[in-house]
Amino acid sequence: MYWPASVKDRCAAGILVFSLLFAVAMMIFRPVPHGHGYDLCLGLTLRLLIIWLLYRIVPGWVFRKVFLLLVLLYGLTIGTLQLATVDTNGELVHHYDSVFSAVEKGQNPYTSGTIYHQAEFRKVVYGNYNYPPMEIYPYYAARLIAGRWDSRVLTWAMALIQAIACLVFVLICAEVRLKYLLPFIPIFLFEEIHTNPAMTLLATALILWAVQKSRERPWKGYRYLAAVLFGVGLMTKFLIIPLAAAYYAHRLGSKEPRRLLSVALEAGATLGTALLIMVPFGVGPVLKNTILFNLILKDRSALTTFFPNVLSGLLSWLRMDAVYPVLAVAVLGAAIWAASKLSIYSALLATSFTFLLVAPTPRSQFIPCVLYIAIVGIIITYGERGAIPPEALRSGVTSQPAPQRPSPLRTPHS
Repeated sequence: MYWPASVKDRCAAGILVFSLLFAVAMMIFRPVPHGHGYDLCLGLTLRLLIIWLLYRIVPGWVFRKVFLLLVLLYGLTIGTLQLATVDTNGELVHHYDSVFSAVEKGQNPYTSGTIYHQAEFRKVVYGNYNYPPMEIYPYYAARLIAGRWDSRVLTWAMALIQAIACLVFVLICAEVRLKYLLPFIPIFLFEEIHTNPAMTLLATALILWAVQKSRERPWKGYRYLAAVLFGVGLMTKFLIIPLAAAYYAHRLGSKEPRRLLSVALEAGATLGTALLIMVPFGVGPVLKNTILFNLILKDRSALTTFFPNVLSGLLSWLRMDAVYPVLAVAVLGAAIWAASKLSIYSALLATSFTFLLVAPTPRSQFIPCVLYIAIVGIIITYGERGAIPPEALRSGVTSQPAPQRPSPLRTPHS
């Protein structure tokens, strides 16, 4: 264990503690007009602080059996509660039903104006679809396969997608015994099934697998695979946007002309993949009803309930909502630039933390994705340093140090 010593660590700790205290203050004073669900911001900031403490302060705990038992018990408990409280008449079920109806009528869900939403106090309003296109296909396929559409089909479709992400987790951390990985599976599977983060978790998992393969074997095929997966991921929910930016900022750390050209081509593959996915629905309508919709708080609140987050809550409290889009982008951009100086897993985590704090509403649904990155980062780092405890290694595997690679976090002896 070590305590924050560097300026960056102290800044990160200070920001997270301030965010938690601000969330507590909002819950007490409830200062935002038409603000609801203040507990969501509190839950988000608390869990981000816990993940940061695990990643930066006590990463070795992921190999301790008592800690893993607590993680397993938490995952099973939260999973049971999530399954027991699925709303059979929830907004998401009707939301997707209206999307499928629009598609089958030959309408563009990004322009039809017929998509079901619940605004403040669950008032039903109709507008356009506000998620990227990759959030349509798997659920439409699930409806076709099941022959119906209801909360059960939606829930088990998400669980299946997240189960594939769990399989990828095991593949990435293949040198570690399964019993050290299984305690995290219930969290990845069932911590969030009331909303629809499943495709983002799967995209995150596949991206991490490709990134790690490219680090193990510097073959450009893996880098272009990662680039394509980032492009697909950009068309899931929005966490992949800061992850892609952090990845390419990190890749640009070298000023060599050959590296710059390679990164430019890979980034082109990412953007090209995303554009191809948007084309059937129109690039303009997709961007207008996804990114711009979420940045302009007034437009967003017309179709959905406003749950204040750290930055959006602060600016709404100060009656400075109009400043939010510029400031949110600026803060996230500064975090991406600063994270480019870090190693890859720390860069991904730093930008995802920042994104979750400046997002318009608290996106606790992405906590499993952030935890996924943190645990993979810890295990990969310990493996590269030859620091995985022998009892945690699979039979016949030896953990060998790799001093030529920079570590994304400090081990207990740093």
